[in-house]
Amino acid sequence: MAFFAAQNLRHAVPVAAVRTVVQGVIAPELARAVASHPDAALAAQTALTAWSVGRRIVSQIHSEASASVANRAFGGEEAAATRSLPRRVWQGVQSVGILGGDFAAMGLTIAARQQPALASVAQAAAALQVVAHLQAQFREALRPAINTVHVGNPHIPQPADGRNLRPGDMPVSMRTTFGLAAAGIDMGAQLLMKHTLGGKAAWEVSRGLAVRAGAIAGAGNMLTSSVEDHLVDSASARRMQASDPSHVRHLHGDLRNPFTRGELGRQAERADTRIFNTVVPGLIAIGLIEAMRPALAKSGMNDASRQATEAGVHAAVAGLVGGALLALTVASYQLNDTVRSHNAKRRAPTQVP
Repeated sequence: MAFFAAQNLRHAVPVAAVRTVVQGVIAPELARAVASHPDAALAAQTALTAWSVGRRIVSQIHSEASASVANRAFGGEEAAATRSLPRRVWQGVQSVGILGGDFAAMGLTIAARQQPALASVAQAAAALQVVAHLQAQFREALRPAINTVHVGNPHIPQPADGRNLRPGDMPVSMRTTFGLAAAGIDMGAQLLMKHTLGGKAAWEVSRGLAVRAGAIAGAGNMLTSSVEDHLVDSASARRMQASDPSHVRHLHGDLRNPFTRGELGRQAERADTRIFNTVVPGLIAIGLIEAMRPALAKSGMNDASRQATEAGVHAAVAGLVGGALLALTVASYQLNDTVRSHNAKRRAPTQVP
């Protein structure tokens, strides 16, 4: 429990606080603008998309500059250093998913001008777009500020085959555990938010209520991130202990400057992964819920049951996608962390004896 508590401490500001501000303050304002000032909303969405494209280019440069290191890290040290295809395919999928989400959100904003019936889904997509981008960017910028758990004994030789996880280190049971945990946390957060907002969208209520709902989303995001890190740290410890039993988890305070060249490159790549993991399930959930609403309205279901059904759909999508993508998510994170470390060592001044 001490390690899980430490992970939550680590995520309190970069995850919970950032999500509170982004989802509780910024996203509702953009969603309101979709209906009241569509030109301004579209300009903001276009700027986000342009920033995203630029960041994706920086991200790709970051990994391609050390392609052999990136290839091996992505495959958990099992992949051949010259085999770039699996890594590049996944990075391409992320690019398509992120850009697809951006263009879908902008397209809905444009379409809602002519078809007011699309306003609600356009607002939801715009809110999702800004949450995904800003949360990922600010979270990664703040991430180096506090690291609380470290795996491994730095005073003994490290595993000869590296410390990065391989697909086999993340079995179906681990992915299922994370998917179920993510779904359960999301279900609870969705129900609490709907209760707080009275079943309305955040942009349809007072700003105070929207901030409260954002805080609930932030707490849920913090717990989900901590579960993910806890599972990954446990898997890392198991892998490293095959070479020496002293490679265990331990509390570890660490502070790094987030504005160095290496950190900025790492942030770009990790932000892409987080945006993809937010946009894809988010858009799927929005589409499913919008498609279900006419049937729910005809069923005569009361508001509480309808809200629970919508929360369940959102939670199911979050759990299924989160669990399914866990291994690829971890591979992406260890890729950019390994490249950052490699580049830092390469730029370090040579010690003269």
